[in-house]
Amino acid sequence: MKFKINWNAGVAKAYAAVFAVYLLISLAMFWNITANITTSIVSGGGDAFQNLWNLWWVPYSIFTLYQSPYHTSMILYPIGADLASQTMEPLAGILSAPLQAVSIPFAYNFLFFTSFALSGIFMFMLAERITSNRYASFIAGLVYAFSPMHIAQGYSHLQWTLIEFIPLFVLFFILMLREDRKAYAVLAGFGFVLLTFFGDIEQGIMAVFFALVTVLLFLVWERRGFLKKSLFINAGVFAVSVAVIGSPFLIWIVPNITSSALHGANQLSGVANNMLYSDNLLSFFLPSYYNGVFTSIAKGYYNQLYGLTYQGNQYEPDISEKVSYIGYTVLALAVFGVYYEMKNEKRLRTTGYWLVILAVFVLLSLGPYVQIYTYVSAVPTLYSVYRNIPIFNIIREPGRFDVFVTISLAVLAAYGFSAMTKEFDKRKAFYCAVAVSALILLEYNGMPLTGSFASTLMTNASIPKAYQQLGRLQGNFSVLMLPALANPLNGYMLYPGISMYYQTAMKKPIVGGYTTRMNSTQQLYLSMIPLIVSSSYLEGGQGLVFPYPIRENYSNLTDFWLATYNVGFVSVIRGAYTPQEQQLLLTYLNSIFGNPVYQDANTTVFSTEGALSTVGKSTVAYTIGTWLPGYYLCQGSYSTCNQTVSSMWWGNNTRGIMVYSPKQQNITIRMNAMTAYPGLVLQTYMIYGQHEEALRQITLTGAQGSYALNVSLQPGFNEIGMYAPNATTENAYLEYGMDNITFGA
Repeated sequence: MKFKINWNAGVAKAYAAVFAVYLLISLAMFWNITANITTSIVSGGGDAFQNLWNLWWVPYSIFTLYQSPYHTSMILYPIGADLASQTMEPLAGILSAPLQAVSIPFAYNFLFFTSFALSGIFMFMLAERITSNRYASFIAGLVYAFSPMHIAQGYSHLQWTLIEFIPLFVLFFILMLREDRKAYAVLAGFGFVLLTFFGDIEQGIMAVFFALVTVLLFLVWERRGFLKKSLFINAGVFAVSVAVIGSPFLIWIVPNITSSALHGANQLSGVANNMLYSDNLLSFFLPSYYNGVFTSIAKGYYNQLYGLTYQGNQYEPDISEKVSYIGYTVLALAVFGVYYEMKNEKRLRTTGYWLVILAVFVLLSLGPYVQIYTYVSAVPTLYSVYRNIPIFNIIREPGRFDVFVTISLAVLAAYGFSAMTKEFDKRKAFYCAVAVSALILLEYNGMPLTGSFASTLMTNASIPKAYQQLGRLQGNFSVLMLPALANPLNGYMLYPGISMYYQTAMKKPIVGGYTTRMNSTQQLYLSMIPLIVSSSYLEGGQGLVFPYPIRENYSNLTDFWLATYNVGFVSVIRGAYTPQEQQLLLTYLNSIFGNPVYQDANTTVFSTEGALSTVGKSTVAYTIGTWLPGYYLCQGSYSTCNQTVSSMWWGNNTRGIMVYSPKQQNITIRMNAMTAYPGLVLQTYMIYGQHEEALRQITLTGAQGSYALNVSLQPGFNEIGMYAPNATTENAYLEYGMDNITFGA
């Protein structure tokens, strides 16, 4: 594989012209965003709004709070969140800070549009070093910048829109291996830092894997000739460059890469999730859903192609992660390039390396098992091995390996075009490049050609005035925005993401939000608040319900937790609910908090001040430990499951109830209970302060029975513990179940 350096006085001018062309194409392709550049962003659900928050949070944490951006107490308050595995693009946040003075959507869109132009120009540079043909290099830049994968990610994930520095790293890393120049090692290190912290940590992990594959290939092909002293020196310079240039972020992020953070990052990396985010074999050959020209064709199969039925479970289509269309023009050019080199040079000196890279990353992008349309085969791929490599397996979306597939195809297409036009004069080569570029853009097009389609691909990102007014209030308080939980029927993380974006205007902590690689336990505390759970059920069309083993006044429990989390205001994002659901929720909130302090067509805000003034004057109880609803367990194949089991709450050892009492009092706790193993003895005890007191031993049967505990509560918190010392471990979650727990004199 040959690389040429051909700098001259006209290079800067030529690069500027090429950059301008790519930028104009992107502005035209996403015309709906161009026309609303300060107020709207490409549609992407909660992740798009989270990325708006990311852009704001990084400079706010560094320049206002003077702290690391990799931990925050502004979301999931008061617990906070570790952001070590967050897809946060910190450099993009810092560099876009001045643009955020116009608006955060404007800063987002600036990064969005320039990512396509910069992706094109840096791919152009890589291809030019290989082919020494600017027309061929322009085509390579076009392939990479406007690949269907890039456009699809652009509609969902900013961190995977900012992929411009990957080809820059590839260029200088290969030059570092090829030439005895330390400057290339420094530039490769600089490129690595840029792609990792301007784009995404996953990009950095992927780049490391690419580098390892490249070194292995060079070692196999060149053997001892490759292992030179200069190579090890350059490798050292590269490592030092990464450490020095990336030190501002590494110093912050390394201490936060804990076992807990890695567990959270890997929590959704099961085979089923990997499969959901993997390429379907047919997706390489069928136009993207976002192609405005072929959208009617794409929509005909996208549910089957982009969805997944795996082991009997049907998953929602995830378009952005499964678009991988190659394009027949690009494929023809790539095939011709390989054929030309084989025929004329008798060996794949240039294209051979890129063919191997292409094959490796295609196999990774297919995920654990090959999918062909609606069929999930039992044929494993390279990713089945990759997913077992620690750290590397943080990448749970195999389809994102398409970024290196696209780089390989872009180089091969450039080589093919260069070979095809080898005998052409400059004028003929130019017209040929224009024609080929037009064909590629026709196949890759992401332009919505109708107003109705354009509107579905654009989201208005205006912030209601209520949150600006809350930002002007003095005092230490947090805000709860409803709905606060993920809802797969309503954009999944859409409203938690919107809550985070609205926070950028008020700059107050919120009880809610989410992180990209989130440990589910981070959100468990939200499920303890009846109002949050009830509003989520309402959002799903199921009414204001709160499934819970304890029966009591849930308004008291809501107020208790709101006071605990210092919630000063509760707001409702009205667009999440139908008019009938809005009326039901707002009437209920009015009964708790009184009249709203702010209301418009989009937002209603209630102050909690009056309601929370009575907190601590009544008895309140809540569960602790693991309590799982029986209907959830009975979705499995447990033979003991029936209607009674399904309606109860189950758990393993140990769990209990926490009771807050404003005074010393004697109460009776009544409950329904049963066991999957008749004869199981349930031990109960109470802990308050340093004192532990044994309560009643209850022998459970296989049928539901009623039981009572007489308890003497002390002022403050009292823990009622429960465990079964002789419980079987055959099925830990079906040991004993409870329901309808009440408190009385």
